[in-house]
Amino acid sequence: MTSRLLKCYRCPTVIKNKLQKIPVTSTTATNLPLQEESHHELSQDKSLTDTISIITTSSEISTERKLYLDQLLSKAIFVSGSPLSIVEHPLWVRFYDDLQPLYKLPSRKAISTTHLETIYNEMVNEITDELKSINDLHLQCDGWSNQRNEGIINFIIAKPEPVFIKSLNTLTNRHTSQYVSQEIIKVIKVYGGHKFVTLIGDNANNIQRAFQIVKNSYAHIIPLRCVAHTLNLLCEDCLKLEPINAFISIATDTIKAIKRNQSMSALLAQIVKEKGSGETLKLPGKTRWGSYCTALKSLKKSKVALQTLAVHEDATILDEIKSNLLDLNFWTMVENCIKLLEPITDKIFKLEGNEILINEVYMAFKDIKSTLNFAFPDISVLNEHHKQHITNAVIRRADNCLKPIHYAAYLLDPRSQGIELEEEHEVDAMEFIHDVSQSLNIDVGVDLANYRAKQGLWSKPFIWKNVAEIDPVVWWRGLCKSKLLSRVAVRILTAPCTSAATERSFSTHAHIHSHKRNRLTTDRAAKIAFISYNWNLLHKHKNDDNDDDDETLSTPRQLSSPLGSPINEEQPSTSRGYTQEIEFCNINNIFNDYDSSDSD
Repeated sequence: MTSRLLKCYRCPTVIKNKLQKIPVTSTTATNLPLQEESHHELSQDKSLTDTISIITTSSEISTERKLYLDQLLSKAIFVSGSPLSIVEHPLWVRFYDDLQPLYKLPSRKAISTTHLETIYNEMVNEITDELKSINDLHLQCDGWSNQRNEGIINFIIAKPEPVFIKSLNTLTNRHTSQYVSQEIIKVIKVYGGHKFVTLIGDNANNIQRAFQIVKNSYAHIIPLRCVAHTLNLLCEDCLKLEPINAFISIATDTIKAIKRNQSMSALLAQIVKEKGSGETLKLPGKTRWGSYCTALKSLKKSKVALQTLAVHEDATILDEIKSNLLDLNFWTMVENCIKLLEPITDKIFKLEGNEILINEVYMAFKDIKSTLNFAFPDISVLNEHHKQHITNAVIRRADNCLKPIHYAAYLLDPRSQGIELEEEHEVDAMEFIHDVSQSLNIDVGVDLANYRAKQGLWSKPFIWKNVAEIDPVVWWRGLCKSKLLSRVAVRILTAPCTSAATERSFSTHAHIHSHKRNRLTTDRAAKIAFISYNWNLLHKHKNDDNDDDDETLSTPRQLSSPLGSPINEEQPSTSRGYTQEIEFCNINNIFNDYDSSDSD
């Protein structure tokens, strides 16, 4: 045993030094009688035990060390979303006792009170000090209802990286524009109103009206609409078309019929594994209209497996579903709908990340329009009236969403320099840049002219050499820092284009304050969510448990017909609809109906 410990790289040096003082030779071991040899081994073991005992008793955990370990454990529990009761579970208690008998786990009450307050206050002070030292800030906010159906408003500040700063329990207050604007102004005052550049939220009228009220007090702040939410509404505009809506109902019913049948789900999974092609079918979200494209893609990728399922001898599948899966028209419609929705959803997925992409918003709408115009000839189910309706919807949504800051960001992107801007938008962009410079008490007219004409500093070839590989903000801060225009460019280009970071804070909040953990008070749940969200952002940590590829985009009971409860843009985005019963219909009827209507 002694020799093994001496060779073990994990054995502490103190123990190895102690063991080396014990004389162990082969001669001694050979000459000892059996009884004496056994006694010798026991004495060695006893010596080792005594050594460990001495080291253990001499290494008592100090009060400061105990506090540090308690807070480290508490932070791990908060960030990982583990239940606070973990410290009371007998197996965890036994594990820590065996690991380090001298360390006693903190109580559940201590974690949820003393340590939570300490960790939360430390993080608040750290974030507040950092935000107060930054010149360009952008505020996001949105409301939702927690597990107890309590009204919550979360506030995120982008610097440009998003930081979760506050979760407000609205209690009996309604989410009116007046109330929301008052709370926004309170947040702005904490960090300095002159530092804020934009306010961004979804398209709910109460949020947008609140932003306008704030702008009355802070004229330099720019209210923006969430681009991801706008594009999501554009998907809804496409789904409202009668032939698309009718087919989406059929496709959704097909997915639900298979997923809700345990034997069919298991058989499909087996076929997918055998064929080596396909994936778990995805259900679309109730008001996440872009998720319908994801659902259709899961159908398309599983086409072979689904058709095999339809003719499988062990399949107990409805005749309507079987007929659809084997019908060529069904799969043609799947392709048509994907071609219609994919240009929009691709932009949603790209823009709703935490990256700074406001400079790409202008071209995103332009690309969607051109891509759809190119795809229209291949989408046979749409007539000319439908195509014009979609084109008009793209233009209307773009006009509603795009502001001069988007044109300016595109103009200040060194990779494009606003090359695709129309003359009217180009003038708006330059005027906006001038207004921002005036709010900063600087004049950037000469710099802007030189930048556009590639004169002065911008005439140097090295400035443009790696422009395609450098982030625009880094380019302005690094290579053009000496110019006054850099100050304006950074202020504009660091603005977020979506409020997706706020939506992600809701996900963190819901994971912390779940159905099984509703004993947490709203205040404590908010503080734990604050710690978890900001720690994960700081450490670029991804929680794999919350990103399961096999998980549906929506639970079946949250689903409704795509047009059964349309988004009401005059209401907050937290409204919920009711579940509707599944109704099956034959896909051929759709084509027959529209063939006859076109002939009229």
